[in-house]
Amino acid sequence: MQLKPLSWSRGLFLASIVLVLVLFIPTAWFPFQLGKLALFTLLVAGTLILFTLGGGGRELMRAHGLRAALLVLLLPLVYFVSSFFSIDPAIAFMGSGVDADTIAFTAIASLAFILSFVLFRTLRTHTLLTKVVFWTLAGVTAFQLLVILFGTSLVPLSVFSDRSVNLIGKWNDLGLGIGLLLMFVIAHLELSPMTLVRRSIYGGVAAVLVLLLAIINFGVAWGFLLGFSIALALVVFFLEREGRGASSHNSFLALFPRATPWFAIATGVVSVVFIFFGSGINASITSVLPVTSLEVRPSYTSTLDVMNASQEGSLGRVALGTGPNTFSENWIMHKPAEVNQSLFWNLDFAVGFSTLLTALGTVGILGLLAWLIPLFLVLASLVRAIRLGVLSREERTAAILGSIGSVFLMSSIIFYVPSQSLIILTFVLCGATFGFLWRQGRSNAHEEGGSSSRAHALGGMGLAVALLVASFFLAGVTDRRFIAEAFVGKGSVALNEGNVESGLSYAQRAYATEKIPDALLLVMNASTLRLQQLAQDTTTPAEQIQAQFTSTVEGAVAAGQEAIALSPNDYRPYVALGRVYDLLTQLKVTGAYDEAKKRYDEAIVRNPNNPQLPLALARLEAVAGNREASGQQLVKALTLKSNYTDAILFDVQLRVADNDIPNAIRSATAAVQTAPGVASIWFELGLLYYAAGDTVNAIPPLEQAIILVPDYANAKYFLGLSYYAQKKSNEALSLFQNLVQTNPDNQEVKLILTNMAAGRDPFASSTPPVIPPEDRPTAPISQ
Repeated sequence: MQLKPLSWSRGLFLASIVLVLVLFIPTAWFPFQLGKLALFTLLVAGTLILFTLGGGGRELMRAHGLRAALLVLLLPLVYFVSSFFSIDPAIAFMGSGVDADTIAFTAIASLAFILSFVLFRTLRTHTLLTKVVFWTLAGVTAFQLLVILFGTSLVPLSVFSDRSVNLIGKWNDLGLGIGLLLMFVIAHLELSPMTLVRRSIYGGVAAVLVLLLAIINFGVAWGFLLGFSIALALVVFFLEREGRGASSHNSFLALFPRATPWFAIATGVVSVVFIFFGSGINASITSVLPVTSLEVRPSYTSTLDVMNASQEGSLGRVALGTGPNTFSENWIMHKPAEVNQSLFWNLDFAVGFSTLLTALGTVGILGLLAWLIPLFLVLASLVRAIRLGVLSREERTAAILGSIGSVFLMSSIIFYVPSQSLIILTFVLCGATFGFLWRQGRSNAHEEGGSSSRAHALGGMGLAVALLVASFFLAGVTDRRFIAEAFVGKGSVALNEGNVESGLSYAQRAYATEKIPDALLLVMNASTLRLQQLAQDTTTPAEQIQAQFTSTVEGAVAAGQEAIALSPNDYRPYVALGRVYDLLTQLKVTGAYDEAKKRYDEAIVRNPNNPQLPLALARLEAVAGNREASGQQLVKALTLKSNYTDAILFDVQLRVADNDIPNAIRSATAAVQTAPGVASIWFELGLLYYAAGDTVNAIPPLEQAIILVPDYANAKYFLGLSYYAQKKSNEALSLFQNLVQTNPDNQEVKLILTNMAAGRDPFASSTPPVIPPEDRPTAPISQ
């Protein structure tokens, strides 16, 4: 008979599993995955308190396979060792938000595995776990179905106006969760005796899940469903075949009610259809149910290219990688040149093609093998249980469900980048399945007896206490980081609303909670905005402005220097500090130009492939009056990204400033004749005409740019304005209607469309008055 604290610990751990999947705070500042982890680690610490008080040490030592289960601790151990050889040790332990590729997260996942292993070893407790996971995923799915069908009319939260927002994490994470739920449903249909009514209900649920997967349209999930449907069909087939001749109810391959696994076969056929025709089906469904979502990650080949370039053939790097959580730095330094020409050129990917492939680059072959330990343990225990042939009907069903869940989610780690919450669920299911299967073949009396030696008892208690201490430490650091990042999030929201004082206040509270670079970056960004406001303030006495200005500059510089000290390999603090000095250069502050140039140069060393940095230098040189140097930096920016709209816009602004538009038009005309297939050159030619006020001649090159690149948003923007200037209102309205659809968050595009539809000036009623788009430092539409 179990002690109550031990039973309570199991209940609390189940609650933590549910909450790590469904916890959601509908605010813009909430650190989503970090918040889930913070609560999970807190509940795990509570679980281990109850577990230890309830004789957890004794339970640990009774658990058959404990030594094998502890092998999972090799994962954080490899990460810890790799951190000593890391190119950036500062981010090895937690990263910015307890990232999946860090020491802290792998320790949390390993702790979840061990707890699940010891708490869900019996048929009753293992079945309880799978039921909790099943109904949690069912609840998440039902909620999402309501959001998709009814939106904010039923769920009155503005965040759900984007119907792809869900409780688990990314849109494709939801696809994996629904895919796993569908496999559970199909497994129940194939393995469990049911009445016709219940079978019909399960079949209807499966059909709804297929519809939701069609809306999500995640190819990896369909591939998993195909593979697991085939595996389940084979299991049922062999169970039937062997069951006919089975004489013992203890045989693993016992009799099941049907000879043909129709539900598994149907799922496999549907998966094949969606693998080949899913995009077309998805387009038809989403035309009725407007759900859109975009998730990008590096391809398999680009991830391998970056990994090989960063490891440089070093045997040590191959074994232990470049260090935990360093993929982003490797990507920045070695990303393929063609990425800069894509829509995702400015994304600093923190992970590669998959979690496992990312680990191969950051923690090497040893890290990759350590990630696979839970899978190896589950497969080994499954093979052992089959060979022993001791499972009853109920135990077989529990074993198959646990194995499906474990291997399905482990496959997502191998072929995708699931969110932290799904990785935690993976380790929980793997731990429970291994504990349940490895226990088979041992009598209850054998487990209850165990070893009664004093050393054995002390060892168990020592292990329980060690796990408890580890959980307290991990909960402390995770929750502290969560609080700090939450303050940063609130400060960022305030800053975006123009509330500098509130932004600085939250940044200071975040810094007081934990000294993290994100808080210091927020201080610098808020300080830059405040300096701009002070420079434009004409009502406050000069002495007071001077004092505030000096104080703000000193605070920003101090924050920048400390951010650099905390994270010397991160290019962002150098850029932020460079912007502070850049602003001071515009205000003719002595020495500011040299400091700004120095900081930008240091940022370029750490991020040599980012065209934004040479463009920032080009603008700095132009402010300083160094026209030739500005042109050289502009060429560098356009060399890195030939279709960089901000750089093209700045080039046009320089030509206008130099009264050189006629020569620039002649040069651009010659360029389009030489390279007629390059859309960015046609765009620049049209922009030159537009900047000169010649909208008649601006139209043909802008039209050609769109013919070459149909989704060239900024070309559509200036072409629409040119059409409107030439009284071609229908054509202009058509372009801006398209821009509103493809850029739903761009308020200026909506304003222009409204004004055009009413026959007003495109920028009428804008507050504050709009700077003409050709005179801005950045393009009207982010692209």
